[in-house]
Amino acid sequence: MDRDKNSALAVDAAVRRTAPKSLTTAAISALKPGRMLADGAVRPGAGSLKIRKRKTAQGSVTEWIYEWSRDGVTRRPSLGRYSATEAENCLTLSQARAVAAEWQVSIKAGSDPAAQRLLDREDTRVAQARAIADHKTSAERSLASMLATYIEALRDKGKTDSAYDAQNIFKNHVLLAFPAFAELPASAITPEHVSRILGRLVGPGVKDKIGRTALKLRSYMSAAFNLALGASVDPMAPNAAAGFGLLSNPAAAVPATKMAQAFNRVGERSLAPEELGAYLRHLDAMPLSLSRIALQMQLALGGQRMQQMLRLKQSDVHRTTFDLYDGKGRRAHPRKHTLPILPEIKTLLDTLRALNPPDALSSQKNPEGILFALDGVPLAPETPSDMVKRISRALCAAEKVTAPFRGGDIRRTVETLMAGRLKISKDVRAQTLSHGLTGVQDRHYDKDAHLDAKTETLRAWNDYLAQVRLLEISTEAKS
Repeated sequence: MDRDKNSALAVDAAVRRTAPKSLTTAAISALKPGRMLADGAVRPGAGSLKIRKRKTAQGSVTEWIYEWSRDGVTRRPSLGRYSATEAENCLTLSQARAVAAEWQVSIKAGSDPAAQRLLDREDTRVAQARAIADHKTSAERSLASMLATYIEALRDKGKTDSAYDAQNIFKNHVLLAFPAFAELPASAITPEHVSRILGRLVGPGVKDKIGRTALKLRSYMSAAFNLALGASVDPMAPNAAAGFGLLSNPAAAVPATKMAQAFNRVGERSLAPEELGAYLRHLDAMPLSLSRIALQMQLALGGQRMQQMLRLKQSDVHRTTFDLYDGKGRRAHPRKHTLPILPEIKTLLDTLRALNPPDALSSQKNPEGILFALDGVPLAPETPSDMVKRISRALCAAEKVTAPFRGGDIRRTVETLMAGRLKISKDVRAQTLSHGLTGVQDRHYDKDAHLDAKTETLRAWNDYLAQVRLLEISTEAKS
């Protein structure tokens, strides 16, 4: 009996299976390359969790394995690498056990978790690719992209001054001021967005309101939205303007009446000869700069529009004349405005070239060869305008002028003095200052450059400026 009992015990000992111990971080750390351990903490059923360390060219890696069988085929897919602490693309001991438990449930249900994981990864890859494509499409159809398309459309029409002005306003008051708005799809922009953009310039909390800039910004934005709105049915619209998915014009929905009443007032300030003399002397005494040259040239040229003058290129300057391009109004192409180079103008052009030598003009920074540029960066119209404001404050403080003035008042002053003091006719002033040429005769028949009349007018005007420089404002005018 005892022998039979002992024999039975011997047989049981030969076939007994010992369950693996639960893994610990210490046991995993002690694991040697080429070895594998099973985790006894995962109850047997449909596979088992194991960990192995294998050699690599850089040393070794420790990874989780899930071993399971179906239809006589054993599979050992990797669950991921091991990490003692939570790390990206790695599993801790507790995390690996949680994954193993999910796999057991899936295998018992007849699924293949390894195959499902591959499908999930492919779905993730496709979703990521779609998200990247959607993001790219969104960027291509963003508000910033639509505004850039409008600027290019202006350039294509030859409206370089308006394109430059719009680009500068969009950059300062949309792209830099509201980058989150700029990245939104143009179709997602609402009147509320536009109102916030304009409110930054004229809102109740703004101390120094910039009303005229706000009106111009609204006008440019409205034109950009209109271009994109009509591009799908306009055969002459640029291809880039189509596809923004717009249903309305949010800029046009923002009322401009109050802003126009408050800020779009016709200017009335005109400097008296003595005030203009003080302005000239102060300007001449300022340090040499592009802004100073621009303001001096504007006066010497009889009050030309600053924006057009600042776009003067090296190729526009000839031996005895130079060309400005007037894109103001609804012209399809800017009108060439030819002016003579008087000695006073030549002196300023020579100074300008000294600051901006021809070899720099052909550089990559300034491919258009714009003369009013420094280190390849064109001078913005706001810069000389700000200089006029500083001069105005200084002259007011010194009681050299009777009231403040701004850049736009200079052109008005010139025409007022040309008419009142020099008795230059309205037609000649219009040709010299390039404005008011909208009649049928002017637009279609009168193509003469009127160079003789312009030369005579500017000669008389510069002689008059020489006299004005000597005038001082009277005590009666100050009081």
